[in-house]
Amino acid sequence: MAVLEVETFTLASGVDASTFRALDEQMQEWCYVNRPGLARRTTARADDGTYVVITLFGEPSRADSSYYKNTNAVVAAWSAAITESSRSVAVYSLL
Repeated sequence: MAVLEVETFTLASGVDASTFRALDEQMQEWCYVNRPGLARRTTARADDGTYVVITLFGEPSRADSSYYKNTNAVVAAWSAAITESSRSVAVYSLL
């Protein structure tokens, strides 16, 4: 059964939306190559500045939010752009 991994966060102080968008585009490419089973990844922003990344996986075992701890330069730069204390991750099974 497919699952959605839903991650929310705010940006770190000093990181603006355009800078984060460029980082997220790089992260998007990295995820498609390095997160097996990933079917789709989408990032969005609310008016209050909160961000959400919704990732669809074909199998529950593929949803592993520890990817953001990877030492790859792309992942490290993306992770440094978010406020870790604001980060929340939940996994939902599709009906």
